Amino acid sequence: MASHESFCKNLVDYFRQAALVRAIADEQLAKNVFMIEWLVKAQQQLSLQQRLIDQQQQQISTQQQEIEKLKEERDKLKNRNSKNSSVPPSSDQLKKPSDKKKRKKGFKRGPKYDHPGKTRNGFGQPDKIVPLELENCPVCGGSVERDEVVPEKVQQVAEVVDQPIEIREYRRGFYKCPSCGWSDYSPVPLGVKEGFRYGARLSSIVGWLGYGGNLTWRKQEHFIEYVFGIPISQGSLAKMHKWFQESLEPLTQQWLKYIQQPGIRCVDETSYCIDGIKYWVWVATSNEVCVLMLAPTRSSAEVEKLLGADFKGILTSDCYSAYFRQSAMAKQKCLAHLERELESLKTSRFQANREFAADVQQVLATARIHYRHYHARNLTLEDLGSKRTEVENSLQKIFKATPKKGWPYDAQRLINRLKRHWEEWFTFLTYPEVKPDNNDAERALRPIVIHRKVSGGARSDWGAELVTQMFSFLETMRLQGQNAIVQLCELFSLAGRSPPGLEM
Repeated sequence: MASHESFCKNLVDYFRQAALVRAIADEQLAKNVFMIEWLVKAQQQLSLQQRLIDQQQQQISTQQQEIEKLKEERDKLKNRNSKNSSVPPSSDQLKKPSDKKKRKKGFKRGPKYDHPGKTRNGFGQPDKIVPLELENCPVCGGSVERDEVVPEKVQQVAEVVDQPIEIREYRRGFYKCPSCGWSDYSPVPLGVKEGFRYGARLSSIVGWLGYGGNLTWRKQEHFIEYVFGIPISQGSLAKMHKWFQESLEPLTQQWLKYIQQPGIRCVDETSYCIDGIKYWVWVATSNEVCVLMLAPTRSSAEVEKLLGADFKGILTSDCYSAYFRQSAMAKQKCLAHLERELESLKTSRFQANREFAADVQQVLATARIHYRHYHARNLTLEDLGSKRTEVENSLQKIFKATPKKGWPYDAQRLINRLKRHWEEWFTFLTYPEVKPDNNDAERALRPIVIHRKVSGGARSDWGAELVTQMFSFLETMRLQGQNAIVQLCELFSLAGRSPPGLEM
């Protein structure tokens, strides 16, 4: 009995111990499970944090690149001038060279010594001779005698006369033809417009003052009144400008047809406002004719309207996309635009940009040297063509010499542009009559840009059309070496006249 009780007691103790061990094991298992779950969650959090860190590092790297790019753009804008961008020279700040040795010394300003001059020998035969006699001494007041041995001193002076304008009154009789029954007043002479009080010569001077001299209508009115001594109203000026447009319209259309013929054409465009709305003025120049055209857009359709859908000549322009679709026998992209951008890269923060700019500038300078040697008759046309292949090969070597970290943004952008227009950079080495830039078009636009700054644009459509017609006329006369005022007067006098020097 005692042994049975002892056995039961031991059995109870065993189960108690077993229950205690199981409880401890369950508790330890629960702890282990908790630890494993905690470790898994911790691992997940660490993985998430690592991904966030990687993303932030990538974002920091991207932002750092953007910051460097923005710094580069800031430096480019800060250092912009007429030599490394398209801003006009008038915006350049006056700065003395930092190196005193580079300052020019001893150079005479203005005309050089031994310059022949235009008025040094007078004006030729005078219209009026005025002898200046002296009766009394300017010192003591006594009488003086002229010394006939000493030659007299002659000085010619150009002066405005008191009445430079002549008022003419034309009296026209009424005539009848007994043979055919015709009847009418006698016709007005050339240079006189029916019902208008101002002649062709005076109107041509006013036209040049308004567009060649950029005088406003109010200043034109004052000039005519105070210098010529005749009154004129704003209404009469408006009629005069209408006369300009009527006379220039046939001539401009004739020049537009000439521009669309095969030849070398430099084209460009600039903005112009009509009553506060932005329009565009397109220009195409040749050796003898310049045509400006007003258009509402800056699209390729306007280029086609200017040059024609089937242009067979050579087109010189910048890299604006509107010129890409225009048909042409060959195209020449402006090297001056490219050289200005390369000049701006020479002050870049990135060494690769600076080295790229220097290398490409050297290639372009070599191409220009070959071009000059041909025109100096030191190269044949065949030799010049072979030089083009050498220049293009040199440029290809620069493209292939990619830095370890790749080309910076600005250099890569120019490389893409050079490859996009690869056949259009050195056309002047194949056709040496073509210039390597479109400076002719930019020069033709400069007067209208100045006029735009002075006037702020036009108020009406016909006024804007007159601006393009008048500047087309003035630039064409400059190209042909003609006197614009004289030719404008003849244009008013002879309706339907062919373009000067272009009898078509």
